[in-house]
Amino acid sequence: MLYESAARADEVLCLNVEDLYPQDKRGKITAKGGATEWIHWQSGTAQLLPRLIARRTRGPLFLTDRKALAGTPTLDVCPETGRALLSYHRAEGRCHVVAGVGV
Repeated sequence: MLYESAARADEVLCLNVEDLYPQDKRGKITAKGGATEWIHWQSGTAQLLPRLIARRTRGPLFLTDRKALAGTPTLDVCPETGRALLSYHRAEGRCHVVAGVGV
C-alpha cells in the first residue's frame, strides 16, 4: 500500500476500515497538519485488502497479532477483535522480516 499510494507510513497506519473505499481503490487519511486527503492504490493492494480486513466493518486497518494490553487507548483498539493498532515501530520490524533482513 505504501508503494502504490506513495503515502507516508504514519498516515497509512492510522487508516480505519471505515475510511476505505475498496471499490474505488482509495482511502481517506488525515495528512500531516490535519488536512483530510485521499490516497489511491492499484490492483495489488486491492487484492490483498479483503484478507487484511477479514470481514471487519470498523476499527484500525492494521492490527497486532495479539489482544491489546489493559490500558491501551480505546481509539487504538479494534472494537470487533480487541486487537491493538499496529505501531510504526512494530510495522518497521515486520517489514525487515518480510524483506529477509531480520529484526
